[in-house]
Amino acid sequence: MSSRFVVPFLACLAAPVWAQGPSFSFAEAGVALYPNFESETLLGAQVRGSQTLAPEWFMLGGLKALTGDIDVTAIHGGGGYRYAMDHRTDVWGGLTLEYQEVQVERCVTNTFQGTKSCSDASTDDVAPGLRGGIRRQLHRDLEIGASARYISGDMDYLGVTGTARYSWQRNVSVLAQADYYDGNVGIIGGLTMHF
Repeated sequence: MSSRFVVPFLACLAAPVWAQGPSFSFAEAGVALYPNFESETLLGAQVRGSQTLAPEWFMLGGLKALTGDIDVTAIHGGGGYRYAMDHRTDVWGGLTLEYQEVQVERCVTNTFQGTKSCSDASTDDVAPGLRGGIRRQLHRDLEIGASARYISGDMDYLGVTGTARYSWQRNVSVLAQADYYDGNVGIIGGLTMHF
């Protein structure tokens, strides 16, 4: 058999193994654990999604709510642009509007009177954010990615995330994520639904 027939034949066999590029139409939810967030253990939830508007344009949004002795709420929404580097790899960037709120319970004990008084201190801010990253479909069942975000304003910070999604069923993937959030490391596990 000549090579001019073998190469196309092998390419046809391998084609189903390699999926298209990463999907930008998804919704995902998961449990978030930050074991040492400002010296406190915080547990909560993360919900986020993205919807393709045109081949290169998409909208994105999300909510992260963490609780413990400190309560952290972060909400973002905005739009983005993706650029296909090849048929399995996309780089993307987006502008967002970010809301952040941090509530801290402070307690003071009066040892002379034997009393304890507590009060909540709350700080919040709305500011623009810049997000971007790279996503690569390694195999039809496995996608990996890395992203960064810079949130400006009174509560400005830089965050970095590493993500893996493993296809569990046709439109459902298992999500595993490591997040560096304003100097605090967290892990997120959940599910992603592609549509």
